[in-house]
Amino acid sequence: MIGKSIFKAGKLLKITLDYNEQDRTINSIKIEGDFFLHPEDGREKIEEGLKGTSLKKDQLIGRITNLITTNSLEVHGFTSEQLSEAIINATVQA
Repeated sequence: MIGKSIFKAGKLLKITLDYNEQDRTINSIKIEGDFFLHPEDGREKIEEGLKGTSLKKDQLIGRITNLITTNSLEVHGFTSEQLSEAIINATVQA
C-alpha cells in the first residue's frame, strides 16, 4: 500500500511510503523536505536502512536513531521521533 504525509517538524518533512499492510513493514520510503543532512547521501542511507522496519513507533525511533549514529549523520530540522511520526502518519493517510 502507498501512503503519503506532510509533517511540520522543525522543518517540513514529506513522506512517500510503500508498506506491507499484512505485517506492517516498510517496503520502500522516500523522505523529502527542507531539512539538512550531512553528508549529503544521509537521506539515502536512512531510506535504505528503513526497508523491512516495523511501523511501530518505538521500533522506528530506535532504527532511525541507530542509522543516524552508525552513519555519523548530522541532522538539522527533525528528530528521530518526528520522522517516525511523519512515517506513521503516511499509513493513516493512505
